[in-house]
Parts: sequence; C-alpha cells; structure tokens
Amino acid sequence: MKEYIKKLQELLKQINKKHLIAAAAAVVIFILGFISGCSCSGRGGAFGGKDLGVAEALDSFAQVIPEGSQVVARFTDNRHSLFYLNSGRLMRFNAKSKMLEEVIPYEINREARVYYNEKDDVQGILSAQLSEDEQFIIITAVTDKKDENDEEVPTATYKLNTSSMNLLPFTPPPAKAAPVKKDSVRRVSAPVKKEPVIMEDLPEVGDIVQPEDNTPKPAAEPKPAPTPQPEEKPAPRGQETVIVPAQ
Repeated sequence: MKEYIKKLQELLKQINKKHLIAAAAAVVIFILGFISGCSCSGRGGAFGGKDLGVAEALDSFAQVIPEGSQVVARFTDNRHSLFYLNSGRLMRFNAKSKMLEEVIPYEINREARVYYNEKDDVQGILSAQLSEDEQFIIITAVTDKKDENDEEVPTATYKLNTSSMNLLPFTPPPAKAAPVKKDSVRRVSAPVKKEPVIMEDLPEVGDIVQPEDNTPKPAAEPKPAPTPQPEEKPAPRGQETVIVPAQ
C-alpha cells in the first residue's frame, strides 16, 4: 500500500495548470488499478480481501492531493466525496467509484460563466466554501478578463448542491452588523461652564435694615359721631337736680 501511495504522490506532483485534465485522468486510472489490486478476494489481498471504507479512502486520498490545495469539504455520508480547490479549479474525489473529476460550472449549468486562462494571474474559481448547513459549496468565480482600466475583477457567485450536483446562481446575504454592547459605549457629556458668582459685601448684623412694607393697607373705618351729652345745670339749693336734654 505504501508503494501505491508513493507512486500516487509522484503522479499528483506532475499536475500543473496546462495538463490538469490529462493528469487527472491518469490519476483516475491509477486509482482504479490501485483499488482493484487491493480489493482482490482471498487472504492474499493487501487488505485481506476487503475494500477500503469511505472514511479510509478519503483519508488516504487527502494525504496525496497536490501541494497548495485547499480542502473544501469531506463527506462520509451518502455523498462519500472529498472536494478540494487547486489552481482555480474545483476537484471532486468519489470514494465509492474511486473517480477523480473536475467540477466545471458551465457544464452543469449552461448559464454559469467561468473565465479560465493560465496566462492571467486572476482566473478560474477564486474561492469555494462550505455553507453553514453543509449542503452547498459557495463558489466565487471570475466571469471575464479583467479590464486594464478597471480595478475590480468581474466575478459571479454560485451554489453547488453537494447531493444532486446542481449549480444555481447565488446572492450572498448582507453582512450582519455586530451588536454593540451597551457597556462598551461610554457617553461623555460636554463640561458645563459655571458662571462666576460675585459676592457682594453684606451688611453687618447690626446694620440690617428691614425692607419697607408697600402692601396697601385697608382704609380705616369712619369713627361714629359722638353722642351729645345732656348739659348739667347746677340746681338751686334746696331743689333736686333736673337733667334737661339738649335740643
């Protein structure tokens, strides 16, 4: 088994941008020969007559993928595949059929556009990421040659269904703004300018003068006219005093 893996590593190192498809086909043929030799019946087989399991096959293949490749997804369920990105091309290894194939977007969906040109620095698939639900691979690809007068590269985003291998256009959702913690925001109010207080010379205790009371006072009631008193005339001697009221 070590010899097969060693030969497979040497074969994958020969993969370059110009001969990627041809080298991939050679790798597929090599893997088929490797599996057929390892899965032979009887005790004389390299694995005792038993074929490699899905997990073991994916792990073995992951050790021999080309240098600089990015492993995008690894599935041990009914998808039994390993996806990796190398030199702007998305590759898929099927652990059941032991086939290595390139995922070409415009062959899956005729409306998909991907610009390939080894002479350009920016070409092919720029990024491939597994979605949060692990059902899709989000692909961002260059759609046309970059214009010299334009700083941005024309790109398009697609989502690849890892179960059905269908490809559809994809619009990324807007990025969520990070929540602002209340404790992290400290509001600083502007300093309040205080007017200077002018202290007047206060009079001493003995010099305090009470303010005049200007409250209008009610008019005084008129005094009643004095009641006239009867005149007292001196009575002659020997007679009683008679009070005659005044006329």
